[in-house]
Amino acid sequence: MYKHQHVYIYQFEIKNHSTWQGMHTCTMKYSLCTDITGPFHKQNQLLLEQMLRTVYGHMPKSVKFIQEKLQ
Repeated sequence: MYKHQHVYIYQFEIKNHSTWQGMHTCTMKYSLCTDITGPFHKQNQLLLEQMLRTVYGHMPKSVKFIQEKLQ
């Protein structure tokens, strides 16, 4: 089984869907598994943006690095 060298945890806030009742904001976390060193490396940032756009349909504005998960 292949294991990535790094797992970086990012956190961001996202609002609920416009069809839901009320206004709620959720704090979400996303784990980026990569072999590229550095959570702020350009390639990691590009990969993170592509994954979040795929999952949520847009890039959340408040994405910030939280920690590296030790394996």
